[in-house]
Amino acid sequence: MLRIGIPLLTISLILACEGSNEGDTSGESATTGTTGTGSESGTTDVETDSNSVTETTEGSTGEPGGDLRGLVNFIYYPADAATDEALLGVAGAYRMEEFAFDDIYALAGLQLHQPVPPATVDSLEEFAPTPFEWGFASSWIAAGNGIGLGRSEGVGLACLTMADDSYPLYLAAESDAFDPACAPDPAVWVPEAEYTLALYGGELFDDEIVEGVRTPAVLSVSAPDLSVYNLEVDSKTGLDLAWVAGDDPAARIIIRVWDQYGQGLVATASDDGDFTVPAANLAALSGGPGYVTIARELRHTINFSAGSVRVLTRYEVWGYVDFIE
Repeated sequence: MLRIGIPLLTISLILACEGSNEGDTSGESATTGTTGTGSESGTTDVETDSNSVTETTEGSTGEPGGDLRGLVNFIYYPADAATDEALLGVAGAYRMEEFAFDDIYALAGLQLHQPVPPATVDSLEEFAPTPFEWGFASSWIAAGNGIGLGRSEGVGLACLTMADDSYPLYLAAESDAFDPACAPDPAVWVPEAEYTLALYGGELFDDEIVEGVRTPAVLSVSAPDLSVYNLEVDSKTGLDLAWVAGDDPAARIIIRVWDQYGQGLVATASDDGDFTVPAANLAALSGGPGYVTIARELRHTINFSAGSVRVLTRYEVWGYVDFIE
């Protein structure tokens, strides 16, 4: 896969699903627990009546049950000009403070530090390449041994890992150190579908199951032709983007453009089918290889007994371009 950026961390995978981490003392693996919740009926022995899901683009609503803050990504990357295989990105993390970024999978799985998109729709911001600031290791919390999103078609399961041997994250990956159920299967991601979110709490909180997390519709990009590898983009004329507009008022379009050195642009667009990146902004990027991503996403805020979790479900299309100055 060429969806790889500048390496930011080294992830050491630990055998979380056998209870070998300090956050899991229950003796029950995340694999066993999630398999039971992957059906549409959400059959489980965990009480969930108090849980609620709110779709929002402006943050939490209501009061969380505690101070823990979580972030979960459930992202589908279709086959593109660099690879003929789709990719499923499932990742998450817990902290004792708010997350200042949205894309934990890009950080953990693709080695990319993606800036938060503008809050205002149809606006664009430039960003410079900056190292990711982890902060104090004590602010990153290992809860249980996994986080899962499932329905009748299957389960996307992220297992506990350690980044730089200090920062607990949850990631779906193929590894000899993981239970095979944590290997990502793109077929699990279904557009415009409802999923059950399973949060395994270990010693921190009782396992909680929340229904009603939705995925967005498929994003069909018509311009530029991202099926062309190293597609030439003239920085002096701007970049016109077009896609099949959506009809979900809760969905938004996130556009990112960056060069080989990490200098980039990020925009939030309404899902009306077109957006133009002005030449004046493209001029800030260096000539040569670069990347364009267009994503349709839904954001959910889930309040539960220990705090709140922000869940992003996304369909993200990648393009590989050559900036001509």
